[in-house]
Amino acid sequence: MANKLYAMEQLTEEVAKDVAASPQEWMRFLDIASKLYKYTFPEQLLIYAQRPEATAVASMEIWNQKMYRWIKKGSKGIALIDNTSGP
Repeated sequence: MANKLYAMEQLTEEVAKDVAASPQEWMRFLDIASKLYKYTFPEQLLIYAQRPEATAVASMEIWNQKMYRWIKKGSKGIALIDNTSGP
């Protein structure tokens, strides 16, 4: 689990550098971030790194129970780091 967490932190740092290096990349990131405004900046970076075309992000429970959308078997999710549940 620690390896996955480390990999996600590294991905966040790499994407932040890429986004900051190019005005065009920054504008693309802002376009995605404007649709995902409820997420923190590091979460937005992770979403952008994994699925730059994402227009909505939610847990599987929300998709199924509130939005009545069903996740296809074998679909890949977007990994985010949950800092709210302690160490």
